[in-house]
Amino acid sequence: MIETADQFEGLAEFYEANRPGYPCDVFAHLARTCPPRQGLRVAVDVGAGPGNSTDNLLTGLGEGWSVIASEPGEDMRRVLMRRFRTTPQVQIIAAPAEQLALPSGFASLVVACSAVHWFDRPKFYAEAARILAPGGVLALVRNRRRPAQIFDDFEAYVSEHYPSRVELEARELRKEPSHTELSGLDGFLTAHSRRWPWSRAFTARELIDFYLTRATVWAVVRRLGLSRVMADYLEICARHGLSGEARMEVQFDTLVRWTQRRARSAKGG
Repeated sequence: MIETADQFEGLAEFYEANRPGYPCDVFAHLARTCPPRQGLRVAVDVGAGPGNSTDNLLTGLGEGWSVIASEPGEDMRRVLMRRFRTTPQVQIIAAPAEQLALPSGFASLVVACSAVHWFDRPKFYAEAARILAPGGVLALVRNRRRPAQIFDDFEAYVSEHYPSRVELEARELRKEPSHTELSGLDGFLTAHSRRWPWSRAFTARELIDFYLTRATVWAVVRRLGLSRVMADYLEICARHGLSGEARMEVQFDTLVRWTQRRARSAKGG
C-alpha cells in the first residue's frame, strides 16, 4: 500500500454518511461490457471503505451478480460488515489490493472507486489480471467536482496549511491513472474512458462535511484542530453566499476508465 489504511480509523461512520456514492448507471454499463458467463457473475470492489461504492455497484449490476468487497482497514470494514450483514450477495474480505487471496480467473469485474491512490499500482494491476477471467473488466472510478471558485478557495486553504506541498502535489497525481497507463498494462486491451454527469445540492455544513472525508483535509485538521478548520471553511462558504440552510448545486462528473483482460497475454499468461 502507498498509504496506510488506518488514516480513516475512527471516521468510518462519518465517511459513510458524507462521501457521495456513484451513479448506478456506471456499473450497469460495466456489467454490459463484461462477457456473458454461465451462472453467477462475481465483481470485486477493491478498497471498498464503508461500502458506499459497494451499495451502488450491487444495485447497478443487477440480478445474477455477487460482490466481494475488499477492505483492509479495520474501522472501515466494521461499518462495511454492519451495512451488508443481511445481504447475502455481498461477501466481505480483509485483504489489501495487492494480495486479494481470491481464486485465479474467477472474477468478471474488478473495480476500484476513488481508491487506487492507496495502492501499489503495478502489484494491484498484476493481481487484477490474475483474478479476472478472460474478457473480464478492470475499471477505475472517480468522482470529480466541476470547477467553481468556492472549491478553488477550499483547495488554496488546504495547500496553505498542508504539512508538505510536495507531498500534496504527489498525492493529487496518484489519484487518477492515465488512459495511457491502463492501455499499456500487460495482459489487457486498449483502455476506454467515459464520464457520467450528475449533481447534488449542499448546505455549507454538508459541503464542509463532504470535504472532511478527504485525507488531505484531515492532515490539516490534525495540524490546526477541527474547530479552527470548521470555522475557516464556514467563513469561505459565507464569502460565497452559502450559509445556514441555503443550498448550492454542485456539479460532478464520474470518470470511468476501464480495460479488458486478454484471452492470453503477450507473455502467455
